[in-house]
Amino acid sequence: MYHQHPHHLLKHLLQNYPSSSLITIRFISSCKHTSKPNQFTIDYLINSCGLSPVSALKASKHIILKPSTTKRPDSVLSLFKTYGFTNTHISKLVAANPFLLLLNTEKAIKPKLDFFSNIGITGPNLGKFLTSNGNILRCSLENKIIPSINFLRGFVKTDTCIAKILNRCCWGITDAECLMGPNIAILQDHGVPKANISKFILASPRIFFYKPEQFYNMVIDIKKMGFNPSSVMFGEGLNRVRNLKNPIWDTKMAVFKSFGWSEDEVLSLFKKQPMVVGASLKKLNSALDFFMNTLKWTRNDVSKNPSCMLLSLEKRVVPRSCVLQILLSKDLISRGGMGQGLRESEDVFLKKYVLKYQLELPELSEVYQSKMSSPGLKFRPQDIK
Repeated sequence: MYHQHPHHLLKHLLQNYPSSSLITIRFISSCKHTSKPNQFTIDYLINSCGLSPVSALKASKHIILKPSTTKRPDSVLSLFKTYGFTNTHISKLVAANPFLLLLNTEKAIKPKLDFFSNIGITGPNLGKFLTSNGNILRCSLENKIIPSINFLRGFVKTDTCIAKILNRCCWGITDAECLMGPNIAILQDHGVPKANISKFILASPRIFFYKPEQFYNMVIDIKKMGFNPSSVMFGEGLNRVRNLKNPIWDTKMAVFKSFGWSEDEVLSLFKKQPMVVGASLKKLNSALDFFMNTLKWTRNDVSKNPSCMLLSLEKRVVPRSCVLQILLSKDLISRGGMGQGLRESEDVFLKKYVLKYQLELPELSEVYQSKMSSPGLKFRPQDIK
C-alpha cells in the first residue's frame, strides 16, 4: 500500500511496473522522510494521465485524488483530447502542472483554449504550445493574457503573426508589456523604426525578454560595430551578437583570419549578413575553403555574396558550381554572376542555367543531375571540361 512504508511502495512498483529503472528506485529511496504518497492518486496519474511511476510519485506530492473526486480530472483530460492534444502532450502537461486536474474546465481552462485556438494555435500545435509553458493556464485570461496579446498587436497586426510569436517564445508572454516594453523603448530611443521593430519581434521575440541593462549594452555593442539602427540588418545583428561571447567571437574571427581576412573585412561581412557569423566553425571552415580554395573566389567575391556562405555545400553549392563553371569556361556567364546563380530558386536556376543551354551544352543536365544524386561527391576540375 502507498500509505505504508516506502519499501512497500518500492515492492509495489517493481511488481506492477517491472520496466522501472534504477532511477525509480533511487527516487523512491530519497522519499523516506517525505509525506506518505497517496496510492489512488499515483494510480490515476499513471493509468489515466500516462505518467511514468517516477513522475506520478512526484506529481502526487502536489495533489490528492480520491475515487469519489475524479469527475473534475476526468473532464480536464477529456477536454484536452477534444482540442486535439496527444497523449504525450497530456502526460507532459499533467506531470509539470498536476494542479490542472483540479481546475474547473468551463471557467478556468476552456476559455483559454478557445482564445488560443481563435488566434490560430490549434490541435496538436496547441498541445505543443502549452506543454512548453503550462503555467500560462494559471494566468488570468482577462487580466494577463488578453492585455499581453493586445500589446503585441500594437506591433504585429495579424493573428497569424501573433501565433508565430507565441510558438517561438511563449514564456513570459503573459506579461509582455512589462517585460518587453523597456527593451522596445531602448530600440526606439536609438532610432530603430517601428516597422523594423515589428519585424524583429516577429523573428526573434526571445531577445526582448533580456534584462534592460543587458539589452542596452548589446545595442551599444552592435552600434559600435557600425550597424545602422535604421537598417533591417540592425535587428539581425543584435540577435546574432547576443550569442557571440568574446571567446566564441575570437574563435570565429580566427577562422576568417586563417584565410587571409582582416578584422575589418569580417566586420563588413557581418554587417551585410549577420547570420554568417552565427554559423558553426565547421560550416565556416568548409565554406571558406570551397569558395576561396576550390572556386578561387577572392575575399571581395565572398563579401559581395555573403548569403552564399549559408547555403548547403553538398545539396546546392557543389552541384550548381559544376554547371556555373562550365558556363564560365564558355564565356556564357561572368565570374561575378556565379553568386546570383547559387542563390536562385531551383526552378529559376534550371531555367536560366541548364535548360537555356541544353542544345548547345547537353552535358549540363547530366553533370548537374549526377551531383544532385550523389551529394557526397566533391567538386572535381574535370567537371568543367
